[in-house]
Amino acid sequence: MSSFKYDSPVFRKKLLIRTGLVLSVFIVFIAVSFTQVELDKRTTFLSTYCLLSGVLILILLKNYRKQLKILEGAKVELDRSSLKQWNAKGQCMEFEYSDLDSIEKDRFRGYERILLISKQGTYIPILNLENMDEFLKELEQKSGKTAKIFEENTKVLSWKTLIAFVPSIGAAIAYGSGYWKEKQDALFIVFIVNALLFLLYFPKDRMDTGYSARRRYIFILVVLLVVFVARYFEIV
Repeated sequence: MSSFKYDSPVFRKKLLIRTGLVLSVFIVFIAVSFTQVELDKRTTFLSTYCLLSGVLILILLKNYRKQLKILEGAKVELDRSSLKQWNAKGQCMEFEYSDLDSIEKDRFRGYERILLISKQGTYIPILNLENMDEFLKELEQKSGKTAKIFEENTKVLSWKTLIAFVPSIGAAIAYGSGYWKEKQDALFIVFIVNALLFLLYFPKDRMDTGYSARRRYIFILVVLLVVFVARYFEIV
């Protein structure tokens, strides 16, 4: 029986990047809002948001530790007739090779991913193993199936993401520097429209896992857009 562990350093790095982005967005929000606060109220403003910043950092730290703990003790085992996935609690999910219809390999959110597709049409994803190529080679040998390779990538954080949000970044800089004289609601409208366009053109995962979270995000953003447009034109 062969055992394969998950690549904790790669997961830790991506988790740190995501956490840093959340903090960065929060800091930018505070900085932009601070410039709009009257001088005599800035001390109170900073005191309030310092407290909120502390709460946010505690939440992010707790989530960071919780996410890393998930990988502790987790592993994937390959024996002669089945694949076994063990989680950090010692629970095991076993999949028989006889139920395997096909194998696919692609990249999902920047991670290498193996998809086991059962004869019933269900997907079993395996991501971010330390020795993914070795794992796939042994899986093919023991299951008698050859993996189909897909080159597309649904990675979120890339240079394309940064380019996609250039309008929002430019609007924030112009507004913060006082060059753009529009109301603050106009800035939020730019952010929301930018986020909507990003979601609409965001790389889609090949797995059909039911109701997409993308739809929920789009719905929320559309509602926010309507609210801010109504406020901007003083309809409400």
